[in-house]
Order: sequence, then C-alpha cells, then structure tokens
Amino acid sequence: MTSGPRTESATVIGGGLIGLCCAYYLRQAGLHVTVVERHRVGSGASRGNAGEICPDLVTPLPAPGVIGPALRGLPRRDSALHLRPRLDAALVRFLIRFGRNSTRRRHSAGVRALSQLAAGSFRLFEEMESAGVDAEPVKRGYVFAYASADSARRALGGFREVGAPLGSDVLEGAELTELEPALGPRARAGILIEDQWSVDPSLFVDRLAGTLREQGVDIIEGARVSSLAEAGGRTRVRTSLGDFISDTAVIAAGVWSRELCRGLGVDIDLFPGKGYSFSVEADPMPRRVIHLGDARVVCTPMGERLRVAGSMEFDSNADAFHPRRVEAVVAAAGGYLRSADWSGRQDEWVGARVMTPDGLPAVGLVPGHSRIHLASGHNMLGLMLGPATGRLIADLLSPGPAPAVSGLLSPGRSAIRV
Repeated sequence: MTSGPRTESATVIGGGLIGLCCAYYLRQAGLHVTVVERHRVGSGASRGNAGEICPDLVTPLPAPGVIGPALRGLPRRDSALHLRPRLDAALVRFLIRFGRNSTRRRHSAGVRALSQLAAGSFRLFEEMESAGVDAEPVKRGYVFAYASADSARRALGGFREVGAPLGSDVLEGAELTELEPALGPRARAGILIEDQWSVDPSLFVDRLAGTLREQGVDIIEGARVSSLAEAGGRTRVRTSLGDFISDTAVIAAGVWSRELCRGLGVDIDLFPGKGYSFSVEADPMPRRVIHLGDARVVCTPMGERLRVAGSMEFDSNADAFHPRRVEAVVAAAGGYLRSADWSGRQDEWVGARVMTPDGLPAVGLVPGHSRIHLASGHNMLGLMLGPATGRLIADLLSPGPAPAVSGLLSPGRSAIRV
C-alpha cells in the first residue's frame, strides 16, 4: 500500500482532539491547513475524558468474556454498560459485529494493531510540548484497585500478557493503603502500573488550538458542514459559513463522521458510545490516576479536584444527558475512595465517543475516494492516540510507502456502499 501524491492544502472537518492533531501534523508537513468546526473547538467528546496517556495498556474493547458479564449486569443500577430502551437496527447490527470480534484471536490481532499505532506516543507528546503544546503531564503511573484479590490476580495476568510495566504484584491491606492512602475500604487489592501519564484534556485542547493558530492554521468555529465532494483533483467542503476548497480533506468529525461518509456513498460502522464524567473534592487527593477495575471507573487528579469518569451508554441520541448514568458511576465507585465528596459533584458532562465493532480506529481513505480521508472511531482512546493518528494521516498524504499499520486501520474494512 502506498500513500498518495503530496498535496499543498487540507481542510480538516472537526475541531476536536483528533481533528486538531491531524491539523498539527499536516501543518508540520508544510501544508496550508483549515479546520472547520460545527460548534467550538473541543466541544464534542474531547474535554471531559479521564486524560489518560497509556500506550503500554492499549487493548480493544471487544474481548473474550466481555459480552456475557456486561449483559448480565444491565439491570443493576451501577452497571458500567447501559442500553437506552429504544434498540434501533443500527445498534443491533453494531452489537452483533462487536460480539463477533470478541474472540481471543481477533482480540489479540487488535492488541497488536493498537500497539503499532500507539508506539512512540510518549515521544510524540514530548515533541508537541516542545512546540508549545504543554499540557503539563503527570507521570506517576496508575493504581488499579479491585474489590477482591481474585479480581486483581485475574487482571495481573492480563497486564502481563500485554507487557505492561508492572510496578508491583498484587498488593493487599497495609501495602495497598501505603501506596495510595486515598483508597477506601472497598478497595481490597491493587496493582501499580508504572510510567503511564495523565493530562487535563481541556488544557491540551486549548494549548493545541493556540499553537495551531500561531503556526498559521485557520480554525473556523460555528461552521456546520452540509456536504463534501472531490472533483478535478481537489475537494470542496460546503459549510454554513461558505465553501472551503483544498487539495485534500480529512473527516475527523466525531459522531458526525458517519453521516458525512454516508453523503459520500459509503456507510462505515461507527456508533456513539457515551461516557460520563464529573469532578469532586477529595482529601486526601489520590497521588496517581486510580482505575477502579471492578467498577469500570477512572479517577484522575486534575488540579484541586478529582475527575471521575465512567459508563458506556449506547444511545442513538448522542447529545442527551441522563442524570441516572452519573448516579450509576457514583454507586459503582462509592467506598473505593476514603473521602470523596460525592454529593458535591461539579462539571457533570457527557460526551459521545465513536465506537467501532472491532475496537480499532478507522484511519485512511474513504472507500471510492482518492482525496478524502477519515480519522475517527477511536473508541475510548482518542486523547492518547490523537498524535499518532495525526502523524499517520500526514504520512498517508506524503510520497512513498504508507506505514504498515494503515492497512489494519483502513476504513474499508467495515464499509458498505449506500
């Protein structure tokens, strides 16, 4: 597989994490870049996530043993997975394909593909920091806390399989509370994973956007895209603020990417999986990112407050906020932290992550087109894979052989003509 001819200008559709990272690397490659964003920069799923940068831990969500426990847990108030009552045909098809990808063979292949894409991510973030995108990363590693030693031991086996940088075997009792004094009585066992980072995603978005503007990238906010097309070796992106013509276009529009691809005659299996977060005060504040493994909740210190993120809600209404999902996160996390003020929640947020049935992003040419690329479907890994995705898009637009991982992430693997 080889990349296309070098181009001089690009229009990036979407001003979230992925779109801004694509714009960054395209600008680094010398292109004139315009970003068109339907609302405000970072207004989709970019700002409210847990801020994790953990390339040593990347795995696709479809995995052996995931479907059964998730479905059995649906009736529980604190279930990590939730389906809105209205099951539409698109969701049914997505869940069937998700289940087919939950085999050990396909999961292992997905781990290898994600590891290839994520390789060198720490270096990419450091290079962006040197260029002015300083999101002040915290580099203390993560603690994974569990309700039982058995759960921790099962998790430890999985970490060893992916080669995670383990800082401990299973810790219990005084050893665990000495490592992380903020843990409460529900956390009975834990594991330290070293060398992983965290950032405030909102700070990253703002500083990246500021750096892009300083570098001459045009960021147009409030520009709703109605259509795009290619003709005569160029692309035209039609928006509410006028048309943008360039040599190439990149669709990085989050949950709206599927609609834009359908307008090009291709349906790519992308579906919104909504996550929720909020912030609380905690004293003591955790020293590190804490994964509540059995609860499927992540707690990240961000300044003076603790961000708590969790839930996976499959809902075709990507913008709807359902307070009960926040309550479910609280119910799942309660007792794991010694002094979190659960009743004093602030900054309650919902964001629609773009999910794919195999857990891998869709990065590459839209089938049937030679000038329009897609960069979407990052599941729950958008922040961490943002720089690597931007670099891959830039590589695909440069002369010479395309990176090997591009064949594994091709949007054509789940596309049908419409």
